[in-house]
Formats: sequence, structure tokens, C-alpha cells
Amino acid sequence: MAPSDSTEIWDWGSLFDQHQRWLLTIVRARLADPHAAADVLQEVALAAISQPNRPESQDKIAPWLYRITLRKIVNHHRASGRRRKLLHSACELDASARAEDSTSPCSWVLMTETQASVRKGLEKLHPQDRQLLLLKYTEGWGYEQLASHLGVSVKTIEYRLLKARRALRSVLADRGLCD
Repeated sequence: MAPSDSTEIWDWGSLFDQHQRWLLTIVRARLADPHAAADVLQEVALAAISQPNRPESQDKIAPWLYRITLRKIVNHHRASGRRRKLLHSACELDASARAEDSTSPCSWVLMTETQASVRKGLEKLHPQDRQLLLLKYTEGWGYEQLASHLGVSVKTIEYRLLKARRALRSVLADRGLCD
């Protein structure tokens, strides 16, 4: 799939499909409206396919797509004139928690309240911190994968995750949920 010289052409549709899930996570971490997230992701796909200055090596595609995604998110915020926050997936989590028959009512209530508190805590974080935590814990990414896809060093990821976890703990402590 990787071109050996400048005359070979990559299948950008397939390349974008490979990166679509984590890009959607990035967009959802910065936009609360799922319809707006889908629209922004379509704009990212269109920009990736239509831009003339594409990366020449496969290891530079993820950071390039990440930068395009951030630009499209900023453009969306400017066009809409407002900033919204993420975590619309809470409804899906609540529905899946209710669907489990083996969960006792008491456990379900505690789990639902904890999830709601964590969601509210995440909403109060800086979008970059929220994004890292979501990629780390909902997508299960390691430090190397985060660094590779976001175009930064592993040490930077370690520091940012440490800072994000501390910020979330602080918010949760204010709500009486964390020591």
C-alpha cells in the first residue's frame, strides 16, 4: 500500500478508513453534538483526499490527519459561534448498564451516579486533556500509540496524561468522589 516512488498512488479512502475511528474520537472529544461530529469528520475526509501536499511516508499520515482534524474542529467552532462539550455517549452507557439483568438495583444506581459524575468531571477538563483520557481509556491506546498519532513524544504524552488525571481527580474531589 505504501508507494515506493512518487508515481505510485495510495488509496486515500482506505487509509482514511484505517484512521477514522480514532479521528472520530478526537472530534467527539471536542464537539458535544454527534451530528456536528459526523459533519466535521466528513470535512476531514474531504480535506485529506483533496489536499495536494500529502505526506510521503506512512508514519506521517496519522499526525497529518490529526492536524487537519484540529483545523476542521476550529473551523466548526468559528462557524457555529459557540463551543460545545462532549460526552453524548453517556446515554449509550446508561442504556447498556440498564440492559444488564445481573446487576442489582443498588449497584446500577451507584454505577449510574458514578458515570454521571465522571462525565461531568470530564466536561470540566480542557478539551486536550479530555481527548487524551478518552483515547487512553475508551480506545485502550498506549503511550506510544498516542504519541505516534498525535505527533508528539512519549514523554509529552506521559506528562499530559499525568496532568489530565490530576485535573480529573481534582474535579472529582470537589464533588466528593475522590480522595
